[in-house]
Amino acid sequence: MKPIIGLVAAAVTVTTAHPWPCFHGDPQHTGRSSAQVGVPLTRAAAYRLGGQVSGSPVVRDNGQVVVGARDVKVYCLDGNLSTVVWVADLSPFGTSIYFSAPALDDSGNCYITTNRKLVKLGPGGVVRWTYPGHNGLSISHSPVIGRDGKVYFACYSDSLYAVNPDSTPAWAAPLGNSVNSAPAVGPDGRVYVATTRGTGGWKLWCFDPDGSSPWSLDLAGDADFASPAVGPDTVIYVGADRYLYAVNPNGTVKWRDSLSARIQSCPAIANESTLYVVAGARLYCVDADSGVRWRRSVGGTNYCSPAVDAQGLVYVGSANSTSSALYVIAPDSTVLDTHPVAGEFWSSPAISGSRVYIGNMNDSMYLFIGPGQGVAGPAAEAAGGLRVAPNPGRGVFLVSGAGRATAISVFSAAGRLVRKAPAARELDLRGLPAGVYLVELRPGRARTRLVLH
Repeated sequence: MKPIIGLVAAAVTVTTAHPWPCFHGDPQHTGRSSAQVGVPLTRAAAYRLGGQVSGSPVVRDNGQVVVGARDVKVYCLDGNLSTVVWVADLSPFGTSIYFSAPALDDSGNCYITTNRKLVKLGPGGVVRWTYPGHNGLSISHSPVIGRDGKVYFACYSDSLYAVNPDSTPAWAAPLGNSVNSAPAVGPDGRVYVATTRGTGGWKLWCFDPDGSSPWSLDLAGDADFASPAVGPDTVIYVGADRYLYAVNPNGTVKWRDSLSARIQSCPAIANESTLYVVAGARLYCVDADSGVRWRRSVGGTNYCSPAVDAQGLVYVGSANSTSSALYVIAPDSTVLDTHPVAGEFWSSPAISGSRVYIGNMNDSMYLFIGPGQGVAGPAAEAAGGLRVAPNPGRGVFLVSGAGRATAISVFSAAGRLVRKAPAARELDLRGLPAGVYLVELRPGRARTRLVLH
């Protein structure tokens, strides 16, 4: 039993040993980083690989960047994207690496899927093993390492697989429909995966680490490219066609919101009150208690799952053949920075310190570097007629333009709910630290930016 205990310990620490160890930053797929990137960004490097990059990069504890490309190779680059540390040729085990991002453990290994197999690479890119022994699977998305050390992945063969670190199969569970997304692991070790394609009967599945399923939830549409994300309270967020679901840990629907386009990305959970998701050509900011706060156009149909830094800034790429760009967007929807690129961003950003790494369909990996400071950019204009005075100010403020609003909420620059009160002529913000805040009315979504000094 001692080796198993050691493996579990390594798996538990995987989210803290590396700045960005797997798809969307952690096994819960929150897309959230504890680092501050800030704006403006500087495009510091672009490194051309041997194929299109639709999978997302990850960052090792030593700052090296690991990414798979559609030439069926895994590349390890130094943190400046100036030197190739090693390359692993996985062409014997598949014909492409589609949307798969590596999953890093604490022993220098990484797991990645080709379109046919799960591959374990040791330090230096040496192939340790592949699973399964045949080429009958069809896989498009990333594996994830569970708290118990098992590696989970799903595929078009309608099954979720759990594989031990020594390559032996732990279990496989039929799902009834194909999967074109990555499973997520909650803080309690449960595994969540959603289905797509097929003829209907789409579901969000919950599995315990032993392979038993305590529940599944019927979805109104298919979760195509839409990986689940799990909040710290174990609420699961997942897109199904144009519907965004929040699902309680017992499998009941907390809420369901209808957006204006298909969701083909993983939500980013900024904090307990705010999440971001891309649907069609727009980035949506959604309240964790349901309700769209705002939407912002970010180009064409998008597979890029947004990432959020410690200041609440959102980093997201667009996929438009004529006007693709990396965007930096503030919690109040202000576009703080854009970097146009001649190629589509299907990959999602990885954050490490003040650095943002992202792959592109033009065969390149990009590095953008920020100042590591807080929110910058112009003050947001009031929306919906709401006014708070004095602004800047401190203490108690006068509110005008509240109309028929019944409640008023105040969010920090990181999108965290810091004050909630009945709508009234006066707003008491005594006790809050100096900084930039977003004041919002409910219902109606009128809002304005407020500076406390």
